[in-house]
Amino acid sequence: CVDKLRAWGNKPDADIFLGAGAPAHEVLKKEGRVVPYKPKDWNMVPASWQGMKVKDDTGAWTCFAPWIVTNLYNEKVLKALKLPPPKTWKELLNPIYRGNIVQTLPYASGTVHEVVEILLQGFGEKEGWAINRLLAAQLARFSTGSTDTTHLVSRGEAPIGIAQPQMNAMVARKDGYPVRDLLPDKTILVPEAVALLKNAPNEAVGKIFLDWLFSMEGQKYVLEGGYFTARTDINFTQWEKEGVVMAKHAKAALGVDNFWDLKVALINYDLDLAAKRWDEVNKYYEFEIYRKWGELKSSLFLIEEVEGEVIAAKAAKMNVKEAEEKIKEARNLFEYDGKYAAARLAATKARSLLVAK
Repeated sequence: CVDKLRAWGNKPDADIFLGAGAPAHEVLKKEGRVVPYKPKDWNMVPASWQGMKVKDDTGAWTCFAPWIVTNLYNEKVLKALKLPPPKTWKELLNPIYRGNIVQTLPYASGTVHEVVEILLQGFGEKEGWAINRLLAAQLARFSTGSTDTTHLVSRGEAPIGIAQPQMNAMVARKDGYPVRDLLPDKTILVPEAVALLKNAPNEAVGKIFLDWLFSMEGQKYVLEGGYFTARTDINFTQWEKEGVVMAKHAKAALGVDNFWDLKVALINYDLDLAAKRWDEVNKYYEFEIYRKWGELKSSLFLIEEVEGEVIAAKAAKMNVKEAEEKIKEARNLFEYDGKYAAARLAATKARSLLVAK
């Protein structure tokens, strides 16, 4: 979406940028592609929540639909596979889940981009990229987008979907699919936001839309569209009594009457850093993980094979000290340096050291 707006230059083909989280909107703000506007009920949206920004104080962007970054799983398929739902990011790296996970690319989905940032900021940059590499090796495939990921999990074609908006499970369950969301151990709030574009062809109409979006009527429309609502004065129980169908499902999904009443532990998220390196992160993932996906997987699988051989040799009372050191070097080259060819070479050397014994 950011790239689409950039392609338009100073003559956008739309009045409003609807959707995406805070980093994308901060990028657009810094590039001067949006203009500040505070809708009539702007004050009904909190400025922040648990240390995370919910709206820009100048009105450059405002959250209209908040949600937490989650993962999805198909409980019926996982049960058939006799696999427990993975509760943490590192549990997802267990080989038992290999080939049972799908996700899309960070430049194709703001949610996946947020997940990459969660891992970088939650575990530290070095460890974060290592987890991203290891997680990529677990994938059955890259989906075409976040919606495609949801559909694959809902239909049972893939048991687990990475980087999903919290409300996707709510909508899937409403439609009868055995899908549940899973809050990982490290996550963030995504303030799905809206902004008025600079040089909008119909700026006055855009402002009317924004006023409506944050009205009670507009927020009901947001909920009926499958999103949680941003106003602090909304009560799902009351809305259910008024006949708002999705209010029942929202309350069941969240366990509270208003999104902002949720009790969720979030990481200490640096929004400025995320916005600053938006393009850098997307480019690195594309060129060092996605475009090298085949090489990445074959490198890791070789390392794992040799690690198994070293363990077996050690159990057979062989002297494996040199081989252990070399295979450890191979894993470090893979995980922390992203040097796949060098990692394979080191793994092959470790294997030769076993043969030499």
